[in-house]
Amino acid sequence: MARFRVVLVRPENAANIGACARLVRNVAAEGLDLVAPGDWRTVECWRTAWGAQDVLEEARVFPDLAPALEGVALAVGLTGRRDARAASVDVREAAAEIASLGSEAAAALVFGPETSGLSVAELACCGRRARIPSHPAQPSFNLSHAVAIALYEVRRALTHCPTAGPRRASHDEKERLLALLREGLLALGALPAHNTEGYFRDWRALVQRTDVSPRELKLLEHVARKMARAGERQ
Repeated sequence: MARFRVVLVRPENAANIGACARLVRNVAAEGLDLVAPGDWRTVECWRTAWGAQDVLEEARVFPDLAPALEGVALAVGLTGRRDARAASVDVREAAAEIASLGSEAAAALVFGPETSGLSVAELACCGRRARIPSHPAQPSFNLSHAVAIALYEVRRALTHCPTAGPRRASHDEKERLLALLREGLLALGALPAHNTEGYFRDWRALVQRTDVSPRELKLLEHVARKMARAGERQ
């Protein structure tokens, strides 16, 4: 059975963090990660984590999103952001994909801050973008409510889909490909030397959302290395 964690990026309300810790315990998720959480160790946080204070004690804290995603096979960014260039899936579809991962694989459900959600750059780090259906008159959810819905869907999918599919390239493996690809594109002059990361963001989003096997990823790594060598000969 796949393992999964909750990642809260720049959460603004300590009570929401505590409520999310309780939800992690409700569904037997692996743990809670906090990215740049600010001052979160408050009485209100511990109070809303009723019965799950140990989840808060064991929460991992990171300065930014990238290290929080190291080691995961799939990162799912929950967002209500509309972007014609990047497709999103229903949260139930994303949950089914997490459930299909093998027992050795780990997934991350990533949620942005209450007032603004995940940034474009943070969403580009996630292999999937997922949305929770809502009425257009009130499209946004409270952070802890969104986490509850997503975790319910994952737990439900795990119950109905116990058999893992074939292994797919993990988040970390794709990040290694992206490092090679960035080097190759720079060598060929296909990426500018200024604002490189801004221009590379679309490549990152493309690779992270692409479903490939480890063998297929090796082919792409081979091409990226060839690109870098060709650029050196120019």
